[in-house]
Amino acid sequence: MRIRGFAALYASATIFAFVTLSVKFASRYYSGLFVSGSRFAIGIVLCLAVLIFGYGRIRPVKPGLVILRGLFGALSMAASYAAISLTGPGRATLLSNAYPLFVALFGALLFGEALKKRTLASVALCLLGAFLVVRDGSGAAISGDLLALGSAVLAGVAINIVRRASSSENPFVLYLSPCLFGLPIFALAPLPAESGGVVGILLLVAVGAGAFAAQALMAYGYGSVPAGRGSVVFYWETVLTVALGALLAGERFNLRAVAGLCLMLGGLWINRERRAERSGVPPGD
Repeated sequence: MRIRGFAALYASATIFAFVTLSVKFASRYYSGLFVSGSRFAIGIVLCLAVLIFGYGRIRPVKPGLVILRGLFGALSMAASYAAISLTGPGRATLLSNAYPLFVALFGALLFGEALKKRTLASVALCLLGAFLVVRDGSGAAISGDLLALGSAVLAGVAINIVRRASSSENPFVLYLSPCLFGLPIFALAPLPAESGGVVGILLLVAVGAGAFAAQALMAYGYGSVPAGRGSVVFYWETVLTVALGALLAGERFNLRAVAGLCLMLGGLWINRERRAERSGVPPGD
């Protein structure tokens, strides 16, 4: 079972990397908000199908936690997608995947969890790395970088809420909630200047269905893999996204940005959870 769990986590990380690349390609036809809204719409349909036909119930046990998870999760996802559309997929993923830092910080500030020395060291390394990436002189949109960092901050709150809701809530209910809260983004998203044709529609479907599949695989994987060991798997997502962005999306990283990447990955590695915890809910945003 442990091998299957790790396989599911690696598959999830790989799918997330390709979803990020699909977001970047879809932004050639649609705004980041429109792509994000499409993901939420597809997520609603798929979550409802699984909950109705697979579990026979949708009602949450603790509605307050589910609502908060939905609000912060939707804002985090929308910020992340907007960041990808404004800057490169690798940069956006790198900065938004700094969320474990904010999970630890908000856990200490809001829920009284212990703030360990290695967490403080991790914060210092990641902040320095983020500064190098944002100020690398490459001409990348600063707005995209800041949105990606904002996504990480919001995810830090959302994941703390998921931790507290996971003992009582179905993981698909927890994913349905941000999709429902995010759906009104369509009202803010500018209408596409052109349809994007079949290619554009397929990219939107790839984003929505791919994100759902990655979330489902993550939930399955964490059913048998300790959270601390499993979270390390998702460094693969960052590395693969950076590579795909360079190979397929024309994204380029100079030496200063590469140094920032290494510092952030090192900081996240230091802060990884080492205890053998188990969780049936993915620690995604």
